[in-house]
Amino acid sequence: MAPPPRKPNGVEFPQDDKGERSTTSVNQSTFEAAIRPVDSAAADAVKKQKGWRFTYNKHVVTQVKTAVKSEANAYAIAEAGEAYLHNQMRFIRDDVETSLAEAMQKYTSNPYKTAMIKGSGSRTTEYTVPYNGKDLTGPELAAQIESWVRSGVIELSCGSSLLKVCENAKWLDLTGEYFVLFGAASAMGPYPLLMALGANVIALDLDREGIWKMLIEKARASAGTLIFPVTEDQGSKSDEELAKIAGCDLLGKTPEIRTWLMGLYPEERLILGAYAYLDGPLFVKLSVAMDAIIKELVAKRKVKPSIAYLCTPTDAHPVPSTAMAAAKSNYNRQPMWQKLCSLLLAFSPAHRMSPNFQKPVDGTDISVCDAIVPPQGPNYILAKRLQHWRAILARRDGCTVSTNIAPSTATKSVVSNKAFALAYKGMHHFKPIEVFQQETSNAVMTGLLLADLNDKTSAANPERKLANPMLLFSDNSFHGGAWRCGYKFGQVGTPSVLAALFLMMVVTPYMVLYNYGQVAGWGYALAGLVQHELEGTGSGLWAKVGETVTSFQMLAWLEVVHALVGITRSGVMTTFIQVLSRVFVVSVMNAVPAAFEKDVMWTRMMLFAWSLTEVVRYSYYGPIQNKLLTWLRYTLFIVLYPMGVAGEIGTLNHAVQNSAPATEVYSFLNVIQQVFKLGGLPLVIGVYLVGLSGLYTHMLAQRSRVLGKSKAPRRASSEKKNQ
Repeated sequence: MAPPPRKPNGVEFPQDDKGERSTTSVNQSTFEAAIRPVDSAAADAVKKQKGWRFTYNKHVVTQVKTAVKSEANAYAIAEAGEAYLHNQMRFIRDDVETSLAEAMQKYTSNPYKTAMIKGSGSRTTEYTVPYNGKDLTGPELAAQIESWVRSGVIELSCGSSLLKVCENAKWLDLTGEYFVLFGAASAMGPYPLLMALGANVIALDLDREGIWKMLIEKARASAGTLIFPVTEDQGSKSDEELAKIAGCDLLGKTPEIRTWLMGLYPEERLILGAYAYLDGPLFVKLSVAMDAIIKELVAKRKVKPSIAYLCTPTDAHPVPSTAMAAAKSNYNRQPMWQKLCSLLLAFSPAHRMSPNFQKPVDGTDISVCDAIVPPQGPNYILAKRLQHWRAILARRDGCTVSTNIAPSTATKSVVSNKAFALAYKGMHHFKPIEVFQQETSNAVMTGLLLADLNDKTSAANPERKLANPMLLFSDNSFHGGAWRCGYKFGQVGTPSVLAALFLMMVVTPYMVLYNYGQVAGWGYALAGLVQHELEGTGSGLWAKVGETVTSFQMLAWLEVVHALVGITRSGVMTTFIQVLSRVFVVSVMNAVPAAFEKDVMWTRMMLFAWSLTEVVRYSYYGPIQNKLLTWLRYTLFIVLYPMGVAGEIGTLNHAVQNSAPATEVYSFLNVIQQVFKLGGLPLVIGVYLVGLSGLYTHMLAQRSRVLGKSKAPRRASSEKKNQ
């Protein structure tokens, strides 16, 4: 027998005519009420919309576009939307139901005591960002930030702010700052980092013993101070005892939490961070509860508080024109498989892939990026919209408001959904999208928060004039590539899942077979070369290994196909030239086999360098890696690349000097003979040195990055024949 339904308590949705607490009707009517003061036609369209659950996103985009048309529109929409929602949402206690707005005036008592724990750890004094298994600091972190900017993962303003954090150590001293964290234990919240920097953290979270054991344990080991509500005096209670009486219910005790916070540190600026999250309709209720508290603290605190939010990339935001230009460029340069996927999905309206770049909104130079993921639902977008409304209204009223866009992050709750986990695995194929790990997102978003609180040029500063209040959301964006992807971010989920599945079931096994096949082929050639040298005959080397070398070098044409269809990230033209240069050499040698009946020193050098390089390289690209293999990959080239180039030049020169004029006009042999006629050996050497210098310099930088001896930014996508 099913348990009886939970008795309504605290913040709730209103009842409809049928006595049900419908989330959809409130959601739809809120968006209608928000836009009606500035565009009655758009409001009527919202009101008449059928199937709101599946069509809400286009109306959200319309609202954002309308807001960016003028400052008056932005404020009118925010005021109407938040007022309507606060008046509609109900508050129930002891079977007495009022509006939330009335409840905030009615219930003014404070049932909470205040507990405090001072940590004994040392304060962190250097800004650190964990990324790809390394803790980046100083010049190395600066190089990575610059790399993110260049690749389009973050906006220029975001990179600039993070670099300022790197350069201003005093910003990292939070011993005099007071942060209120709604949802202190949230996966995306800044609690551990703030405590490490010595902050005073007023923590709000559910009254769950496990949550508070974790928060208290982290506080003890940190340099910060944890301040939290308890139901009894702290006295001499142990940490375990405190964990049992700590916490509060944001939904059930909304007015009381407001009252408790009003009485804390009246002479200090509170930084109010709304990080709490729940799924579905609960997120709307939670967002409204947090907003009711924040609204009153902004209005009534002696010292104006600051506010901090984390914006989702899966929303509609005004974006810089450079972002739209980059999206158009990425759309035009998409790999063939994405074009094919777009054509196939065009027959399914629910999965259709649309270009991400948009024209500026009429009468402005501002474009709106629609990155909404419709399946996430209208409740999620309404909860985030309320935060947007509060952000621009609070900034207008003189508050510093940090509301930066965070990247898609592989938190435990997200990747527990298999579909999301698969999509995240495939999204990197849609350049420049990058899905980040939780520790990286926490670090960069905390860094941006510090920049907003300290940098007077930040859009968060209410004294900085913005052309439109909505531009608050286009500054400092760490969107993870969502704004610059060729296709709308909300529509790459399905192809990302398909890409991940195809990669797992087809591409990965194929690439393992290809790479290890090449290892076997070049290993066989290397073994033949070593055996021949040991025999010391002085002739017949090309006859012995030439067929093997030719076969596996010709097989490398597949790498051009890999780059063309997007299996690897290598540039198509770069890969083509690299493969062609070697095919050219072996084709010339095969055209004049008599010239290589006797062993040539240059050819022996070339074949040794080629074979050893390829055995190591293809082994490195296989599924089994270790430190020795990595070291060999990024060390042997120092000797083998120059050796190989010298061998190729000498081999070509030997072929020309020991061959009759070619009879086939379009043969490789005729080409090299004509080159030598035009410029001789110096021309060939010059061409090779130009190619080698760029590749050699790049590989030295790669070596420094991978082996951890330099601060060069990561540029793995352009590595030679990257697979």
